Amino acid sequence: MRLKILGALALVVVGVAAVGLTMFSPVFGSTQSQQYLTAQVTRTNVVQQVVATGSVSAQTTYGLNFGRVPTVTNGSTTSASSSSSGSGGTSGASTWIVATLNAKVGQRVSQGAVLATADPGDAQLAVTTAQANLAAAQARLAADQSGATGSTLVQAQDSLNQSAFQLNSARQSEQQTIAQNNLQLQQAQAAVVDAQQKLASDQAASAPSTVIDVDQGALTQAQDALSSTQLKVTASNQQAATSLAGAQLSYTSAEHAYQAKVAPAAAAQIASDQSQVAAAQAQLASAQQTLSLSSIVAPAAGVITSVSLDVGAAAPSGDAIQLQAGPMVVNASVAETDLTSVAVGQAATVTIPATEQTLTGTVTEISPTASSSGTSSVVTYPIVISLGNTTSGLDAGMTADVTVATAAASNVLAVPSAAIQGSTGNYSVRVMQNGRVVSKPVQVGLVTTSLAEIQSGLSVGDTVVIGTVSSLQGSTATTNAGGFGGGLGGLGGGNFVRRGTTGGTGQ
Repeated sequence: MRLKILGALALVVVGVAAVGLTMFSPVFGSTQSQQYLTAQVTRTNVVQQVVATGSVSAQTTYGLNFGRVPTVTNGSTTSASSSSSGSGGTSGASTWIVATLNAKVGQRVSQGAVLATADPGDAQLAVTTAQANLAAAQARLAADQSGATGSTLVQAQDSLNQSAFQLNSARQSEQQTIAQNNLQLQQAQAAVVDAQQKLASDQAASAPSTVIDVDQGALTQAQDALSSTQLKVTASNQQAATSLAGAQLSYTSAEHAYQAKVAPAAAAQIASDQSQVAAAQAQLASAQQTLSLSSIVAPAAGVITSVSLDVGAAAPSGDAIQLQAGPMVVNASVAETDLTSVAVGQAATVTIPATEQTLTGTVTEISPTASSSGTSSVVTYPIVISLGNTTSGLDAGMTADVTVATAAASNVLAVPSAAIQGSTGNYSVRVMQNGRVVSKPVQVGLVTTSLAEIQSGLSVGDTVVIGTVSSLQGSTATTNAGGFGGGLGGLGGGNFVRRGTTGGTGQ
């Protein structure tokens, strides 16, 4: 009975140390060898692996709605498929009212299929308004670049000619006024001279006093008339000069207006006009794009996964329809201790428990940002496994078990890693020879939790010690009485150790 128990325990231990490599079964020899658990050196593949659990999702998910281009989610990255008039919500029309709906959850659609349409009323009005604004801006630019039109030039010339005529008239009027005033002044002055001469003559002739009085009155009257005439002449000349000055100012203003109309527009004005045209063009392009997006069209062939639309109701601000397209991928996470072993391009084996499928894939993305699960202190890094086109029967959300081969040594000598003793640069293995245990130095290559690559020191068929019966009886011993450095837990350290969450397998 005791031997049966020991045999069962030995099978359990060696089974852990040689996962997938049944040729490494324990051997119980006779006499002295009965206290040891042994395995044979064989030629096989030693594979370092990292395992993880994740879920299946489509490689690309499109978020669709009216008035915007689709948002695209590839793995864990979300972006717009191209520049759009709106991002994250509808734009252009204030409200999109659903006119037709041709999509339902689970439906497979082809690229270019029209999934829904909306009433384009508001969007069409925006296009019409933008077109009018652009036409006005272009007309202003053309007018400023070409200068004044023929009719404008004629009007400007007529205004200038009229001002010139008024100026000439004012000049002539001034000249006539001055001449007339000079004549009146001369006449008044001559009257004074005549009155003075008359008075002097009568006085010389000893004319009667009555005559002299009359002469004195006439002289006074003539002198008063001269003074009045001088005042009138001065006022009249000033009025004529003022009229002439006003006519001159009017002509100068008309001349400036004419020059402004016939001269080309300034560079700054042309630049301003061009800027307004560019802004109007951008507004029209945006309005036209919004109008073109009054229909939701499938950007790729795929499966409809959600629909948030009803005919006659307003579209939501978020995704109205979601479409999954492209091959399936697996989103999983690896522990931080395994991160340095995982690289883009490594092969992966994916098992889908729900469908009992085993698929091959490739690591295509490794997130540089760590995450932790809830309150757990375990830090993990998301990775994406591409499954290519061999994904028939898979649905998004299915659980997937992932195994990533991080290192491999093909067709090499290998022993259970529990057989390795020693430390870096000084490894050895205990070998059964003629019923005795002999320690042999070995050079170790790739080491996993179950297998160790032997580069030199052993041959195929050699029997190596992996443990003792006494260690099985104790169940908790990690170092046997003979001083095994690795014990049944595998190699504890050294430059050749490449960590993984599972042991290597023989293939």
